[in-house]
Amino acid sequence: MQSYTEIPLSELTQYTTDFREALHAVCESPAFRTSPKSCEFLRHIVHHALGGDTDELKERLIGMSLLGREASYDTGSDAGVRVRANDVRKRLAAYNNANIEAGGFTFDLPSGSYVPRFLRDARLSLRVQDKAIGDQPMLYDIDTPLTFQRLAAPTFAALFLCVICLRWQIAQEHPFMMFWQSVFQGHNVRLYLPPTDNSSGHQLVAMQEIQASVPLLNLAGQFHSQLNLTGEAVAGAGEFLISIRPASEIRHSQATTASLLPLDANRLTVMDTVAGRRIFDRTTSKPFPTSGSSAALLTISNGPGRSIRIDGTDDASVSSLIRLLCERDTFPEGLADSLAEGTVTQVVFPMAPDSLPTIFRDSPVAALTNTGKTQ
Repeated sequence: MQSYTEIPLSELTQYTTDFREALHAVCESPAFRTSPKSCEFLRHIVHHALGGDTDELKERLIGMSLLGREASYDTGSDAGVRVRANDVRKRLAAYNNANIEAGGFTFDLPSGSYVPRFLRDARLSLRVQDKAIGDQPMLYDIDTPLTFQRLAAPTFAALFLCVICLRWQIAQEHPFMMFWQSVFQGHNVRLYLPPTDNSSGHQLVAMQEIQASVPLLNLAGQFHSQLNLTGEAVAGAGEFLISIRPASEIRHSQATTASLLPLDANRLTVMDTVAGRRIFDRTTSKPFPTSGSSAALLTISNGPGRSIRIDGTDDASVSSLIRLLCERDTFPEGLADSLAEGTVTQVVFPMAPDSLPTIFRDSPVAALTNTGKTQ
């Protein structure tokens, strides 16, 4: 739409009132009045964007919060969010075409995205310029001679595209990309969350566990994959299991022999003690020394059934480790080569400020270099 200019998300604060009024006008217009569901969808994405909460505007999260879908629903076969977004795009286009002479503020929704664009009539800024320069001709009316900068513009554009392509190639080789692509591509990836104790006999998952797993669900969406929730904490052949806070040592008596063997084979484990949950070293039969009382344990096993187990001494350490693994800027580069077949990698992440993780590959101990700090 040539008559509108886009306002960057970083500058929306000063226009919040204008866009809220525009949202009301759009939903009351003939283009939207007959579709309450499309109005609801538009209000949802606009309010999140105005609040700076664009991370929530992912297909899976919109499906969960707006359409009532389960966290594990298949976005590939369930096109509810995409259908609703396409309808909103068509109605916005109709509204903007019908109101092109009205001016003011409006929206559009780019194809393939759920983050709306915030638009302002370009003539608003031109009117300000008119007042400032009086009867002087507008800039686009001046017969401007060709300058060196204008002649060289195509070359600069080509160089810019080359830089973008180079940065994209470097991004693909980043340890974060290499690691998670290896996890999600070619595997049935399942997510295990520990059930809570209840008297009904049904397996229930605590809300805090679901909230802690949201970064993992978002991560799967980034790699065009999905996490299938499972009630079994054991990875089958050809599967990749991500488990959060699997049963600790004191509760292993309730597990099957098959689920005990992989845990017992690892050097480090999290145990419930009288003093609370602690990370233990089986080789010394003593608690693993950390610089603070709170720490997280990451175990990556690469057998026939591959798994990533995230555990810790408390809820905060588990949540912190999940966020650290799911963010490109904090992902530990030392984990890039931890998915080799037949290997087991364990990493202790102390939660104390400025503490560095420690990595174990089977038995040697070494400092995990080039890592982001724990949060």
